[in-house]
Order: sequence, then structure tokens, then C-alpha cells
Amino acid sequence: MMSMRSWVALAALALASGCSGPTSPSPAATACNPTASSAQTASPFFNRPFRGEFPLGTLFDHDKPVPFGDGNNYVLSMCGARDADQKNVNGHNGYDWRMPEGTPLIAVAAGLVMYAGLEEPFNCPALGRAVQAIYVQLRHLAPDGVEFISIYGHLARVSVAQGDAIAAGSVVGFSGNTGCSGTPHLHFGVFKGRDGNFTVIDPYGWHASSPDPWEVDPRGTSSVWLWRDGEAPGLR
Repeated sequence: MMSMRSWVALAALALASGCSGPTSPSPAATACNPTASSAQTASPFFNRPFRGEFPLGTLFDHDKPVPFGDGNNYVLSMCGARDADQKNVNGHNGYDWRMPEGTPLIAVAAGLVMYAGLEEPFNCPALGRAVQAIYVQLRHLAPDGVEFISIYGHLARVSVAQGDAIAAGSVVGFSGNTGCSGTPHLHFGVFKGRDGNFTVIDPYGWHASSPDPWEVDPRGTSSVWLWRDGEAPGLR
């Protein structure tokens, strides 16, 4: 089992790539209109992490979701489309949705609260100062036995505590603009693993006919469509 220090480090990694705040993906990036049936792999048991719809800011980068990493000046979407409009968030390892501060955020599935509170302080180049984000980290067990971690970042405050067992749909906190963030938004990230070893994935899966660069990378793994029918947040 991972130590608590490892859990905190996992979330710090997830939030490190959101330093410039959400951008706007090009329409071509999500033009394949991804669904569970078009995903290479699907295990639908997540509900959406908020009620309603909010504008999408930043996509998950399949080439590659490594903060401050490969530097190829584009984000590769789940459709296999290069999006140079998002070059400033190259390496992003989750999804950002713009929303007003104080928007309730809800558990995508039943699980255990691994952490709820402040991350360790670090220097944010975009803001030119040390920052700390408030975040919540949940651990879930899929029906097929695979473990997933969901991370909610840049919160204004939390409403759960470490060690809480929570039901799907429970409010876990409220959106904000804390940490290395330029505008109010939710950073939502997912990790997949077994036996305490976790790797970041795209909860929308992979939908192109070509191989997923993150799956074939030695650091990566296959992404999985995790949304229940009608629960995937909009990608516009």
C-alpha cells in the first residue's frame, strides 16, 4: 500500500501542470465525439464531478501527460488530434473546466478520501511566487476490481476529511482558484493502478485508430472511458 507521503506526491504531480490556467481547445480536438462505444477500453462507473455543464478549458495530453516534459508544443487529444492552440499547457495530465468559485464538486463514485487539504508549497512560475492548492484525492474500486484515484484541484475549501468513506454524489468540496492557477476552475485528474502502483490516465479513454502514445510509452498505460451513460461532462 502507498504511504501517505506517496499519495500527497501523486496529487502534487497532478496539479503541477495546471500553472497557466485553462485555455480553450480547438473544435477539431474533440471532433470525434467520443463515447463509451468508440473508446478503446471502457469501464463506465463514474458520475460527473459537478452538476450541470461548464466550459472546457484544458485537455489531457496523450503525447505526453508529463508536466514540464516533452515540450512538443501541442496537446494530443483523446481523438488523436494535435491541438497547437493548447501549446502553453503541453503535458497537461487532466481536464480543466471553468466554473465560478464555490461550485459544489461531487464524488464521481463511492470511495475513500485519501487526502483533503493543502498541497505542499512550491514555486509557480506563472505567478512568480510560492503557492499551495487545496485539493481532494479519492480512491475508488471499479466493478472489475481495478483501482482508480480521482483528484479535484484548485479548490476554495473541502467538505470531507482524510479517512472518510463517501458515497457517489457526495459533495467533497467547492471549486476555487488556489495554488498555481490563473482563473477559477476545477482541475480533475484520474490515476489507474493495481497493488499500490498508479499511473495517470485519460478518463475519456482513447478513440483514434492509431496507437495511443501514452499507452506505448514506458511511463504510461492504457486510458479508460470511465463515465456512466449520460454522465460524461461536455467537451466544448
